[in-house]
Amino acid sequence: MNKTRRWRRSVVVIACLLSLLPAFAGAVTGQDLFESEVAVTSQQADERTAAMKRALAEVLVRVTGQRELLGQEPAKSMLADPARYVQQYRYYTVPETRPAQLKMRVRFDGNAVRTALRQQGVTYWGGSERPDTLVWLAVEDRGERYIVAAQDGRTVYQKIRATARQRGVPLVFPLMDLEDQSRARFTDIWGGFFERVLTASERYKPSAILIGRLNRAPSGGWVARWDMQVAGTSSSWSDSDQRLENLLQAGIDNAADRQASRLAVTSPGVNTSGIIITVDEINSLTAYARVNDYLSSLTAIRQFQVEQVVGSSVRYAVQLNGTLQGLKQTIVIGTVLEPSPTGTAGSYRLRQ
Repeated sequence: MNKTRRWRRSVVVIACLLSLLPAFAGAVTGQDLFESEVAVTSQQADERTAAMKRALAEVLVRVTGQRELLGQEPAKSMLADPARYVQQYRYYTVPETRPAQLKMRVRFDGNAVRTALRQQGVTYWGGSERPDTLVWLAVEDRGERYIVAAQDGRTVYQKIRATARQRGVPLVFPLMDLEDQSRARFTDIWGGFFERVLTASERYKPSAILIGRLNRAPSGGWVARWDMQVAGTSSSWSDSDQRLENLLQAGIDNAADRQASRLAVTSPGVNTSGIIITVDEINSLTAYARVNDYLSSLTAIRQFQVEQVVGSSVRYAVQLNGTLQGLKQTIVIGTVLEPSPTGTAGSYRLRQ
């Protein structure tokens, strides 16, 4: 029996075993979305409760993509008793600060948070729907001009990375090696000649691109202009602030808001949407596991079940949260599946 036949037989066996499990497998999401750390001055009970409330507020914005949610239900009721969603917490100190800073790290129960949001029909932005965002950031600071590169030690790099972690936005920065330097120059970004920048971006295969132009104003404050491309849509905005961290926070917040508005899905309490999708070019057990793990992680998919295995194609019965269009959009920005070249509706193939 050759290798291909062996794996196909194994997939059939696995599919049969799956049929003995509960009818559908539920979606899961990365736990890091539900962790937050906040600064505290003591370990007293009253301050612990206040810290849990701040931590949960950050998590709710992160997993819904809606900053305005904090002033609405169900966020208000959830924040009234944050401890019921806490899975664990711990205190630690940051010795690099003087005096040493005391912080509290809180991990919330992701299932409990998702359930509370789902029952209220609140949109949810899962981990797999968060595209890696390639950032081209040109900075002019009192005569110094540079493009922020990966592992850059400058303050701008450190602050924008910290801000992105708070919103759960995965950022990628260009290497700015000889290849990047030959394709994208500071003047291209600064002058808005983005064709060269987009060409230079191809090597990173990003799902989203954020282009920023940041300069220190004569008054001492900062000005920023941003352009973003995600899910086939372009947008731009500008902002200014006296403090650099505030300006970067606003930039990442706007980027996250725009991504969430297109990629978050509404999770109703009762789901009625059922579709069939087929994934081709699954030629090994490793590939089979990769596809199943990916489908399990998508918020747009409530439940799924292997229905049929034919050759290197696997057919899935899928129940959705939200709409079919939402699922299609999620897959487009992902790195696991792509539409089948046949153009058949509901047909995909594994990206190589």
